[in-house]
Amino acid sequence: MKFIVSFYDFTALICFSAMFACILIEVVCRNLFFMPTTWAEEASRLFCVWSVFLGSASAWRRGAHIAIDVLSARISGFSKTALQVSVNTLCFVFLCAVWLGALSIMQTSYPSKTTALEISISYFYLGLFLGLTGMVIFQLDVMIRIIKDLFLTGTIEQAKDSL
Repeated sequence: MKFIVSFYDFTALICFSAMFACILIEVVCRNLFFMPTTWAEEASRLFCVWSVFLGSASAWRRGAHIAIDVLSARISGFSKTALQVSVNTLCFVFLCAVWLGALSIMQTSYPSKTTALEISISYFYLGLFLGLTGMVIFQLDVMIRIIKDLFLTGTIEQAKDSL
């Protein structure tokens, strides 16, 4: 699992660096040479989408997304365990639904081309699809750990600590 997280981290970093390079090229060409590029803005947008969604998968694995935990912090015992299992199950179902939606929109938008790069718009959605694939894998791993911990100890505290 660490290899997959490292892959998402490294790929998000590469995409962010490429986005930065495209913006830098556009600024230099436009302001120093007075010759704006037709492709840099579109390429930077593509790399931005990819870095956001690949980075989101990595953040999902680390539990770094914003979460409101007021209710779970105030309850304990079976109620807390039931709430956490329910929330993780709903997250998994939601991620799967969005993953299928991303796949569908990729198929629908494939014939459409971008203006400057003349590549399929579905490449923008491919970043979303790959990011969601990581989130689904990471959430499935969390759910497997929770189920194992529930059967072994009856609570899920150790499953959260082992992440």
